[in-house]
Amino acid sequence: MQITDKVHGAYSHVFIQFEGSLQDLGSKIEEGLNIPNFRYENMDDEPYDLVGYSEVLGFEVELRNTQNSKDWPDYQYLLGATTTDSFQEVFNDLMFDISLWMARYISLSCEVTAMAENLDKQTGQSFYFNKTTSQRESSIIEARK
Repeated sequence: MQITDKVHGAYSHVFIQFEGSLQDLGSKIEEGLNIPNFRYENMDDEPYDLVGYSEVLGFEVELRNTQNSKDWPDYQYLLGATTTDSFQEVFNDLMFDISLWMARYISLSCEVTAMAENLDKQTGQSFYFNKTTSQRESSIIEARK
């Protein structure tokens, strides 16, 4: 077994379909993922939107509105997570993208439709938990350009 001294970080960007408010979605995510409560603050820069922040298991989590998203207009929110203090990992290109896993996990745990962009930024994989069949459904979707 080879031992390495390299430290890796991780990040995810998950788009979420949800018709309620940012705070309502935040409550649903807090409960579904069993994470600490989000704190809500307005962004320092324009457009000064309300953003939810939380720190959990070494990740900094940000929940925000994606209004005016041209590529993914059916998804109203974005949940981003990045390992805390990953400056060296980002600089050294040692970051893992766990967006697909996170989108699937959020869809199951929070019973919302969640999507992660593929590397081509032209397609994404959408996950939905069907309450009627108790099955996870998944589909590939295309960005609207």
